[in-house]
Formats: sequence, C-alpha cells, structure tokens
Amino acid sequence: MTINGQPVREFLGAYIDAFNRSDYAALTDYYDDDVELVIGNGTVMRGKQAIVDFYSVVKSQTSRTIKILHCMEQDGVIAAEFESEFLALEDAPDFTSGPLAKGDRLYINSFAFYELGGGKFTRIRAAVFKRVWKRVGEDPA
Repeated sequence: MTINGQPVREFLGAYIDAFNRSDYAALTDYYDDDVELVIGNGTVMRGKQAIVDFYSVVKSQTSRTIKILHCMEQDGVIAAEFESEFLALEDAPDFTSGPLAKGDRLYINSFAFYELGGGKFTRIRAAVFKRVWKRVGEDPA
C-alpha cells in the first residue's frame, strides 16, 4: 500500500519528522481541513489550527521527540506504536500528562490510529499505554 505515492512507513515517517522539527506548515499538509484529533486524556481538537495551537504550547514547554516503533495500514487506517521523550524546558504545572518541573523527562509509549481520506488524515485517535517519569533530583535507582 502506498499513500500519495509513498510506502506507509515512509509517509508516516515524513509526518513524524515534520512533527519532531516543529515544521507546522509541513505538518498541516497531512491534515484534512476538518481533521479531528483525540489524544490520550480525551481532549478533542477539530481543525488544523486547533492541533497546531495545542502542539505549539506543548513544544514551547518541552522538547518532544517521537520514534515510530511499528506501523501498518489496512482499509484506509494507519495503526502505529510510538516511543516519545519529553524534556521539560520550563516548569509546566498544567502539562497534559501531569505536572513537569524544568529538567524532568517523561517517556511514553503510545498507539495511534490515523484514518485517511484523499491521502490526508481525517481523524487521529491516540492512547498512552506506558509512562515513565524521570524527575529532576530523583535517585535513578
């Protein structure tokens, strides 16, 4: 299966690369105008700008990198497993996954489903299944 002429992993990889470098212009090219994103805590965002606004705040508070562990496509839906690292750049008491202090690290593993229409994401649903916190000043043992 290809999406816009690219193998699924390459297509999703280019999207994640745009996310990792905070290239919102490239990122929104992957979204349908009426895209809906549902994240792990149940927050729903509708439209490209709502997603960009949300992640602009996340990225102003943290350095986040995402790595694709697995992905596959069937019937117009990409399913993927990701590994993410957040490094708090500032205190973020209202961070979506829980309060962060500057220097804290949060590692998460998540699943996401990307529904496609016309070669763009029309609906994205994500859920976290593992969180590991590394708090500043905590003994790593």
